[in-house]
Amino acid sequence: MATEKKIEKYVRFYHQPLGQKILEKEIDLVEEKLTNCTDILSVGCGPAFLETGLQRRHPNINILGIDLSAAMLHYAPPGITVGIGDAQNLPVCDTMFDALLFITSLEFITDDKKAIKEAHRVLKARGILLAALLNTKSHYFKDEYNDKGSYIRQNITHLDSDQIKKHLSQYFTIQKREYYLGVDKGKLLDTNNPTYATLYVVTGRKHG
Repeated sequence: MATEKKIEKYVRFYHQPLGQKILEKEIDLVEEKLTNCTDILSVGCGPAFLETGLQRRHPNINILGIDLSAAMLHYAPPGITVGIGDAQNLPVCDTMFDALLFITSLEFITDDKKAIKEAHRVLKARGILLAALLNTKSHYFKDEYNDKGSYIRQNITHLDSDQIKKHLSQYFTIQKREYYLGVDKGKLLDTNNPTYATLYVVTGRKHG
């Protein structure tokens, strides 16, 4: 679990110009993938900055952010609905949501397969799952992981994104896999090159 100091550092990053730009690009991605979805659950939302941005763009959609860390949720902006919850045992009823997000969160969850099974449970028939995983092949990830004091190094649980995709495919029809959003020397890159793209994005639809 991240310390208060590391959480504060994480939050500060998203108030800086680069963090703001990354956040906007991540919101663009979610917006593109979740067309016509009105009830959205974001699992591992952290301080819910992405969810707040998406809600501001689309005031008529309903977004619930769930995170295990009360310290993270403390920084959630006003106007967004958040709650404490475990991805492996979601505190919501069956078939409630049109879409579910794991935005750089699934790879930090101890039992990813159980979290995926829970995602299947709470989604409506043909519901959409969007998992944006940290791309372990990228220069950005390797630099972060090589720093023993980094948030990623100290908290990530799964380094094999192909194994996560395999687990996803047991409950979801995989519709698209792609690399997205490069970061190099403090600048953003529009790239799908695995060497530079920071995210490996999997989009799936619930079986049945």
